[in-house]
Amino acid sequence: MSEEKHLQHINLRRRILAKLYTDFREYPYAQTELREIEQVCETDTKELNWNIVYLEKCGYVDLGKSTDCYPFVACSASITAQGIDLIENKKKFNNRFPLQTSSKPTVQQ
Repeated sequence: MSEEKHLQHINLRRRILAKLYTDFREYPYAQTELREIEQVCETDTKELNWNIVYLEKCGYVDLGKSTDCYPFVACSASITAQGIDLIENKKKFNNRFPLQTSSKPTVQQ
C-alpha cells in the first residue's frame, strides 16, 4: 500500500470516530446510519466498509448488523466506551491515528 493511501485510511478512521463521537454527545443511545457516515466522511462504500470493520475489531465502534444493508456491511454504527475514551485522550488518539496531511504538494490559488 502506498504511503498516500495509508494516510487516507488513517484520516478516514479519525473522521469516522469524530462523527460517531459527535453523534453520541448529542444522542447517546442513537445509532448513525452508515450512509450518513459515508456522506459526512466523503468516502465511498468500499473504503467505509473495511475501515469501519477495522474500527469494530479494535473495539472502538459497534455495528448494527441485524438486517441486510447492502451495499454496507451494517446498517448503523455507534461509538463504544473504548472509542470515547480514545477520542477524549487527545495524546493517545493522535498517537493511535496521527493527523496526517497529504505528501503531495497542493496548488495555491
